[in-house]
Amino acid sequence: MSISLPRFTRRETPLLGRSHRARAIVFTGLRREFRRPASIFAIAVGTLITTVISIFFVLFAPFLLQGQPLDLTFFYLPASNLSILFFVTLMAAIVGSGLVADDLRTMALTLYLSRPITHADYLAAKAAVLGPLVAMVAILPLAITPIVAALLGFFASSIALHALGLSLVIGFVLTAFYTSIALFLSSLTSRKAYAAAGIFAVTFGLTIPAQLLASAINQPALLYLSPWEDFLAVARGAFGVGGGPIDWAPALIILLGETVFASLATYVRMRALEVITG
Repeated sequence: MSISLPRFTRRETPLLGRSHRARAIVFTGLRREFRRPASIFAIAVGTLITTVISIFFVLFAPFLLQGQPLDLTFFYLPASNLSILFFVTLMAAIVGSGLVADDLRTMALTLYLSRPITHADYLAAKAAVLGPLVAMVAILPLAITPIVAALLGFFASSIALHALGLSLVIGFVLTAFYTSIALFLSSLTSRKAYAAAGIFAVTFGLTIPAQLLASAINQPALLYLSPWEDFLAVARGAFGVGGGPIDWAPALIILLGETVFASLATYVRMRALEVITG
């Protein structure tokens, strides 16, 4: 009879794939946001108010535009709604400010960026958390407006369908801009309050001074500094509204350029962080 110690073998736990880890970041982030009172307020109230105002414009279109034809230019009116600007900024500040900053503060970034996930995977997952929530304010009301207008018979189906497509495009531009800006500012600090303040500064700290200076010294070109004025110019160009202070083509280039620059800067910032991976 042999007396010997038993031999135990430990199976190696396989690493989860990149796509699985990225989906985990998205689902975890969305679950967290739908449990936070501040996020719930921004999502529910922001979506409700902007949608109700957009439908209001449709219901009272014959009275708001007396003597004017109800054509494609009408849909610029709900797109220029200031509540969209406020709640898009609020959503980006409440949700987006902590997406990266919280991971930097808690050192969760080390866990997320452990192999085989990459920095691009991580940022894409974070954008997938913020993007749909911002789109609920930036895209949903603009998309509902032409649908309701067609169902009520105020506009021809062809005009409403055209307006729906254009609304999706300009809403996506606004969503992409605020998503990229929020992630960039969140990656710069571990204090999400600073990132949230930066988001409001980008919106109102540029829009209000640009409007005041452009009016005071009669230089409309200063309005290009304002993301909201750039969006309004793009919306005017999309819906065929003339007479704006700035042209839509340069405004679109500025918005897309800032979106791409913020995205690349965020990626470079994440690559520069020293993270121990295993």
